Amino acid sequence: MSRPDDDAATAVRSRREGLLVGAAVGAALAAGSPPPPERSRAPIALADALLGELVGGGVDLRRMSRSWVTWYRSDGLDADPILAMALQHLEEFDAPTDQLPQPSAIAIAAALPAALAAASPRAMVSGTFHVARMLDPRPTTGLVATAIVVAAAALIDGQRDVLPEAVTFLRANDAPAPLVEQFRAVARDRHIPPPSPRGPHPDPATVATWVLGELDRHSRSVDLLHNLVDAGVSSTAGAILGALAGARDGVASWPDRWLQGGGDDVSRRQKMASRLG
Repeated sequence: MSRPDDDAATAVRSRREGLLVGAAVGAALAAGSPPPPERSRAPIALADALLGELVGGGVDLRRMSRSWVTWYRSDGLDADPILAMALQHLEEFDAPTDQLPQPSAIAIAAALPAALAAASPRAMVSGTFHVARMLDPRPTTGLVATAIVVAAAALIDGQRDVLPEAVTFLRANDAPAPLVEQFRAVARDRHIPPPSPRGPHPDPATVATWVLGELDRHSRSVDLLHNLVDAGVSSTAGAILGALAGARDGVASWPDRWLQGGGDDVSRRQKMASRLG
């Protein structure tokens, strides 16, 4: 007979794996196809660089950024022009750019594995903010990315209603009032779906509030993700939604075709999840 502590630890491991595998599944569902063999879509490849650092026991941001550039030069699947500008600047100057023509939601996807460091909340928050700002220098993007990582960490811990967690984080960190209100509106008007982040360059806050709103409206992640195929969102938005859905529910109940449709990204992340314990 298993002990309650053993059952709880198993559930946490399942949700940690769900965060990683869910991102790969969500990206593939949004794109409408698995990635080609031995290739990775941008939101998965960038997050994998941070994940590799975490598996190694310490995060070296310079080494991680070089991994991003190497992936961009050798693969670059789903890399949009905004991401290309950020990575080209990192390659040329060995430092993040201080300006981009528009915000980039991929900064959220790249930072998602930081939720696995929730045992050190201060390091998790600081690390998320720095990773996000390497891809988008706007402080608001860093705050949005960190709010989503805080929510993901709470989901892994077994919470289900994480909208208040995100709002509390933003208010505690002096986020601009319009940004806080955008998140508060989702929590306040739960019967009204937030705008869908359609198009190739969705605003980070729009992606974040859509993901949190979808999680709030659907108690089962299978129902939630069935809509991704026809949602018209980017692979980045799909990766973020899939990651948080997996962090809440795990992926054991997901159809095999979804896991197979994630391609090599799923099997690689399953192995990395087992290494993290």
